[in-house]
Amino acid sequence: MSDTLREAVTEPIRDAVPFLVITALWVVVMGVLYGLFLVTKPGNSTYDAWVHASVFAVPAIGFLGQILQQALSGRHRA
Repeated sequence: MSDTLREAVTEPIRDAVPFLVITALWVVVMGVLYGLFLVTKPGNSTYDAWVHASVFAVPAIGFLGQILQQALSGRHRA
């Protein structure tokens, strides 16, 4: 493999690794928050689907912000 081809392959992978780690962390954070929501929910109450979805709203905003930041930084380098 030539050096330019190697750089063309390894650079995007190297740039993607931090984003993949952050994505995995956000999935864990959202899962933990939803788990806490379910554990602390009173046993005799039932919630509509929108209440369950709202648990993911705050972490999702942070996750989408991270995606936007990554997209803008990737575009800046190109």
